[in-house]
Amino acid sequence: MIVEGLFAAGEAACASVHGANRLGANSLLDIVIFGRAASLTIKEKSKPGEKQPELPKDAGMKSLERFDKIRFSKGKYKTSQIRIAMQKTMQSHAAVFRIEKILQEGI
Repeated sequence: MIVEGLFAAGEAACASVHGANRLGANSLLDIVIFGRAASLTIKEKSKPGEKQPELPKDAGMKSLERFDKIRFSKGKYKTSQIRIAMQKTMQSHAAVFRIEKILQEGI
């Protein structure tokens, strides 16, 4: 999703040149590459002293409501059960060094 006027790099961004979890890589690369790209875009699109438009009173409420619906849902499995299953699958089939055969086995 693109949020007009929102720029992020490093830990605050959702993706990077190393993937969302960066697999042990250095976040400095993210900040250097994407921070510079963000600053150049801001410079291109903004004017000094320009004000942001006012937000509606209920800005963000739809996202919070969607989050709460998930957070307070009563599903078949506990969060801890899902986490351990995902952890075992990732460790067995999608570790740092990945090959297609092992990734396919995890499907």
